[in-house]
Amino acid sequence: MGRRQLWDRAEVLAAAMRLFRRQGYQGASLRDIEEATGLHPGSLYRTFRNKDGLFQAALEAYHEQVVQGRVRTHLSEPADPVAGIRSFFTSAYGTGLDPDPGCLLTNTAVESFTVPQAAAGVRQGLATIEAGFADALTRARALGRVPAELDVEMTAAQLLALYQGLLVLVRAGLPITKLHTVTDGALASIGPANEGQR
Repeated sequence: MGRRQLWDRAEVLAAAMRLFRRQGYQGASLRDIEEATGLHPGSLYRTFRNKDGLFQAALEAYHEQVVQGRVRTHLSEPADPVAGIRSFFTSAYGTGLDPDPGCLLTNTAVESFTVPQAAAGVRQGLATIEAGFADALTRARALGRVPAELDVEMTAAQLLALYQGLLVLVRAGLPITKLHTVTDGALASIGPANEGQR
């Protein structure tokens, strides 16, 4: 039997997610990682091999816990799928008091030219969100909440692009009033059946 593990992997990954979300891959030094996670270098290297390994593990955890959770809560479960799409957008900026604004996926996508090993994880997360939009739009069309002729695949891709742009604006610290304007534009792109919904 090896020495008993004295730290919690989930807590370490949660701390790493927060750190990388706030500072990015390049901006997070090994010292930052040690301070954020409480791991000594030996534990870090034994478990994750290196900074890349920890980053990939944190990105996978973010996909499983945050991305899939948000898609389920806002896009898969609501009885009103259009309201769910709106809440998916608005919940990304909430009150504007989040100390770690933005999304780890989006921040990493912007930085991915310097972190090529993260590209697959980013694509997976974006595909999950796009599929969630497509599912919500399909249900909305069946309920008559959007036009019957709506192109679900194209609209889901457009919503994904608008959502990613919104997250960049969140990261830039734009006022919530402007973020609501972006959200209104995204919902208007769905079609006239959504007009008046807020």
